[in-house]
Amino acid sequence: MSTFDQTKAYAEQEDVFFDDGREIELLHFVYSKPDIDEIRGNPAKVLAAIDEFGRQKKYLMNVGEDKGRIVTDLIAEVKPKTMVELGGYIGYSTILFGDAVKKAGGKQYFSLERNPEFGAVIGSLIDLAGLSDVVKIEVGSSDASLMRLYQQGLLKHIDMMFLDHYKPAYTTDLKLCEELKLVTPGSVLAADNVIKPGNPPYLKYVRSSVEEKRQAAQQSNGFTAEESGIAARTVNQYTKRGESTELNKSPGNPNLVYDSKLVNSFEPTGVPYRLDIHRGHQHSAIAKPQPTMLDARSSILAHVAQDAALVLFSCLFLPLDTFLTFWAYAVSLVYPFGAVKHRQHVRSTHTPYFEPKTILVTGVGMTKGLALARIFYSAGHNVIGADFEPSYLPTACGRSSRALKAFHKFTKPDGTKDGQMRYTQDILNVIRKEDVDIWVSCSGVASAVEDGIAKEMVETLAKCKAVQYDVATTKRLHEKHSFMEYTRSIGLPIPDTQTVTSKAAALKFLDDTNGTGKKYIMKYIGTDDSVRGDMTLLPLDTPAQTKAHITKFQISEERPWILQQFIRGPEYCTHSLVVKGEVKAFVACPSSELLMHYQALPADSGLSRSMLRFTQEYAAAGGPSFTGHLSFDFLVEMGDAEKGLRDPSANVKLYPIECNPRAHTAVCLFNDTPELVDGYLTILEPKTAVSSSSKKTSTPNGLAPLPVFPNQPAKYYWIGHDLMSLVISPLLSLFSQEGPSFVEVSESLLTFVEHVLWWRDGTFEVWDPLPAWWLYHVYWPYQFVKAALSGQKWSRINVSTCKMFTC
Repeated sequence: MSTFDQTKAYAEQEDVFFDDGREIELLHFVYSKPDIDEIRGNPAKVLAAIDEFGRQKKYLMNVGEDKGRIVTDLIAEVKPKTMVELGGYIGYSTILFGDAVKKAGGKQYFSLERNPEFGAVIGSLIDLAGLSDVVKIEVGSSDASLMRLYQQGLLKHIDMMFLDHYKPAYTTDLKLCEELKLVTPGSVLAADNVIKPGNPPYLKYVRSSVEEKRQAAQQSNGFTAEESGIAARTVNQYTKRGESTELNKSPGNPNLVYDSKLVNSFEPTGVPYRLDIHRGHQHSAIAKPQPTMLDARSSILAHVAQDAALVLFSCLFLPLDTFLTFWAYAVSLVYPFGAVKHRQHVRSTHTPYFEPKTILVTGVGMTKGLALARIFYSAGHNVIGADFEPSYLPTACGRSSRALKAFHKFTKPDGTKDGQMRYTQDILNVIRKEDVDIWVSCSGVASAVEDGIAKEMVETLAKCKAVQYDVATTKRLHEKHSFMEYTRSIGLPIPDTQTVTSKAAALKFLDDTNGTGKKYIMKYIGTDDSVRGDMTLLPLDTPAQTKAHITKFQISEERPWILQQFIRGPEYCTHSLVVKGEVKAFVACPSSELLMHYQALPADSGLSRSMLRFTQEYAAAGGPSFTGHLSFDFLVEMGDAEKGLRDPSANVKLYPIECNPRAHTAVCLFNDTPELVDGYLTILEPKTAVSSSSKKTSTPNGLAPLPVFPNQPAKYYWIGHDLMSLVISPLLSLFSQEGPSFVEVSESLLTFVEHVLWWRDGTFEVWDPLPAWWLYHVYWPYQFVKAALSGQKWSRINVSTCKMFTC
């Protein structure tokens, strides 16, 4: 911690240090200054005059320069549109923070002060400082003032709040703001005096988990000021005036939790002090009731039983799903849905110059491949589908899609050179047979490099263009360590990342960073399902625990890993189409480790714009040969994320943690956007020279023309996944000792109902229903039977990518 300048220390604090007339005395002191005309309209000079009184005359319980600087720096970072302070006293913090909010572009600063005399002092000094256009003073008890401003429509959201008022009301007023949705995820709180003289209820509340808050709410209807655990002198400070100290009993929002940070500083007297800062973020109400899947430690018998149960569920739902499939076909015969209607329109005489192309989409068994096939079909083109299948059973759900003119079966590469050559030859044979114009690769994680090899052969030996990166680019982006190195080399930001090729190197790096406050996650640079879900934060509490954890991994020169800095905040993913170094289509959405729900971010949000800008810079760095699908995973600090969602002009700091040089399931968000196809067709246009002066345009991002965004994208889920994770599993575990509560199960069931009624299934379409039936009654039962017969253990599945994570 920095040292305190003793020349700026306030006078010593007395036994009675406020509400004894010194506040009015301060006004006379300031207004009697000989340079009063120079002070008018100058917030800094008003603050200097107050400080002079506090140092030379009498102590004032102000926030002071040192603590004030922490908050003004925070204001500059957060840039709140609306800030509220609870407890203004004589207006020092009001002037300091109100001025900072104004300079940061903010519009409103509310100062809530209980004492009308103090409120009058604040008003006089605010007028003197020239801040009346931004600052509004509200006199009365804090909870009544908050409610009044809310009911009048003057206070709709609090971006930042400074708490420095009646200590027992810290917690209850925060709960009220939560209940009124004034404080929401992303709101920032700065609380004074929580360590000294102390505020146990407040610290306990902001540091509690969701479950702890819910338990506390069930046990108590609140507390009185006398029961708060706060010093009696503080509790009774208003009793001499006979004022009520009754606290409101708002339940708050238990799902809103806070990241807490103590910042070292000084009181105006020079006494060391710490200020408490919190950022709110939402806890998912359905986080706990998740499917209880088995892992490698579970017995093979348990795994076989799990496989058998899932096959049984498929059989139980078979009659209903078959009925729905026939119903959908019947409806689509009577009423042509959007995709079919659009196809009929573009292939009619209304578009006489339309020339349908033949598009090969590989990977149509996965949602992303199927979605693209349907989009090309809707745009009027001829779609050829292909995917891996065993020789004895047609399992790929996309093969049954109405969108396909033909389907071809491929043999999956086995990792050998011969296997790769067979795969490449299969693709070439289909391209020549069907006279394909564009090959759109929708490869899975395991075959991305193989598709890169095939791309080079296809464009050399056929007249077909491939939406796929070459081998070198695919490897560079696919492998985590080379992706980080390349990203850094082109001048884009990355989290702190270290490549390690031995356990000793990993332990040394963690030991060297111990004490910095940073946490790291071990990630294998390639693909390994058995360790992919390990998100342990390192280092652990003791060196011995860290060493024991690292010892579990196989780390070597041939099998390198990375240690990547953990960023506390939400994760986002993107999907983009890049053609010749230019982003043609883009969407961003919230992400998670196993992403099964898709909801697009607003394209005009600061968060989405920042991710688009990052993607465009990446694509431009790749040059005119850079063509393929490009997806990034980003971590964003909580405050930056919430600000980026609210402020379209926000430039959000992004931490890229992974790149997927292939199509992302988020492409399903383009289902109602046939304009996406125009971006793909630009690959057939001849190359044009781009001068250095024309690379940048006058578009908002300053890099390239805006890409295609999804047209009013729906929210997507997969009913098979949600049925298991939100209904069956929670109900089965309801009565177990460590299972979810009845309230959590109810919330889970309501979420499932909401998805069924208002969201769209990622595979099912009324005009094309058979792929969904095939997915749940052919593909997955086959996978479960195969796993049971072979003794294969698995820990989880991704319905959308048709991937089973073995363990």
